[in-house]
Amino acid sequence: MAHFRLSFLCALAACGQAGAQANAPASSGITAPAGWQALPEVARAVGDAAKADGVRVTGSDAWGDTARGCYAVWLKLSGSGVSVDQVLAGIASETIETKDIVKPTSEDGTGLVTLAFSKPGYTGRLRARIESGTITSLACFANEREPVACEAACTALLGSLP
Repeated sequence: MAHFRLSFLCALAACGQAGAQANAPASSGITAPAGWQALPEVARAVGDAAKADGVRVTGSDAWGDTARGCYAVWLKLSGSGVSVDQVLAGIASETIETKDIVKPTSEDGTGLVTLAFSKPGYTGRLRARIESGTITSLACFANEREPVACEAACTALLGSLP
């Protein structure tokens, strides 16, 4: 799933240079942690990077506490061929290290996938819901500035993905 991999990398790169933006309505319905600002330019970049033949981007949002180096990106894709194995293969094909991977146990591959990831300069976690032809993902990560401060906010935020 090259489009998912590119959007994930785009989020990491864009957040490194993101500035606080005015709050915008969230297409995700997720409420960002207190003090975090909407990052519409990051959301737009992630959505654009995820576009591919046969894949429809149905929503993207991004937020951050840029002073602390905390970020989150939500992305919803629909189309044929959305699977856990494609998501994991796309992430693994880059310099993104993953661990603590939990895959859905259903025979049709639907359910929740969770993992921890790191890329030089960033650590975080991803939670994604895989349904028939749809993936809804939420990644929350931090740079090296204040990762401990970001962890509590990320835990609460990731828990809000239905």
